Amino acid sequence: MAAGRNKNLGFRISRDAGGFTLIEVILIIVMVSIFMAAIGLPLLTAVRESDLPEIATTAYFLATERLEELAAVTTGSITSDGAPLAVSGFTGYSRQVTVEGVKCDDPTITDPEDDSGCRKVTVTVYHDRLPANGVSVVALRTAY
Repeated sequence: MAAGRNKNLGFRISRDAGGFTLIEVILIIVMVSIFMAAIGLPLLTAVRESDLPEIATTAYFLATERLEELAAVTTGSITSDGAPLAVSGFTGYSRQVTVEGVKCDDPTITDPEDDSGCRKVTVTVYHDRLPANGVSVVALRTAY
């Protein structure tokens, strides 16, 4: 090696130089990653659940549509479905009609023996993403 030459190729290394060490940079990257995960997970959940209002609204309209179809049928000939039936054209939706005899003066009291002609018709629409009880629309029908 030639006399008087710096072995650092002419660059002087100083312990006082400003900047970050490799360990500091790695620590910052780890801290930012943890922070982003803490923010990202709730955001991801919110994005996944953002279609629930649309599913619930579609279920409500499918239930209302079925009640409108039953409006043309006489009260005595409306019968309950045994199990939920798939709705054609709407993947993942199923619909069930339940008919109960009720007292005309108090429709909250179920009375299958009462022959007054009052019926409570409940249409419930189910979907995989909705709660287990689905979306229900209830109508009171009379023979009058």
